[in-house]
Amino acid sequence: METIQHAYDQFTATTVQPAPSDSQKTQRKVVRKASPIDDEWLASLETDPTYAGIDIRRELGKAQAWASVKGVGVSRMRFINWLNKALSSRPIMVNGAGQTSFTRPTTGSSEPTGWRQWVQENAQDPSWADRPWDDLDSVAQRYIIGQLRKTA
Repeated sequence: METIQHAYDQFTATTVQPAPSDSQKTQRKVVRKASPIDDEWLASLETDPTYAGIDIRRELGKAQAWASVKGVGVSRMRFINWLNKALSSRPIMVNGAGQTSFTRPTTGSSEPTGWRQWVQENAQDPSWADRPWDDLDSVAQRYIIGQLRKTA
């Protein structure tokens, strides 16, 4: 992490670049050096309730891997945006069992009658019938409901 951060710090060194204005005057735009990502700041994110349940350091590693491919660095702002996007657009895995760091919203519907028996008889992995209905993703739920309606 320190090597990547050091390279980023050198990449974002303060520079002055001319920027033309509407009045054809030449103004100078100052590009500020980004704040470094350090252990203290990461620890504050780990205690922030906004990001409760997220493996912050794992997400930082993923962000740094993405940034190295793109040829950019990971600033604090970029990492916060990364975390916010992760929260809103994709599940964040916290263990190998496929559990996410946040609970799925409950739909208020009960499980359909006979779905476990149908899964045991028709699924490639009958052990899925041992899971709670709400643990199945919505696509699988819709598929099973459709199949149950066909057989009814």
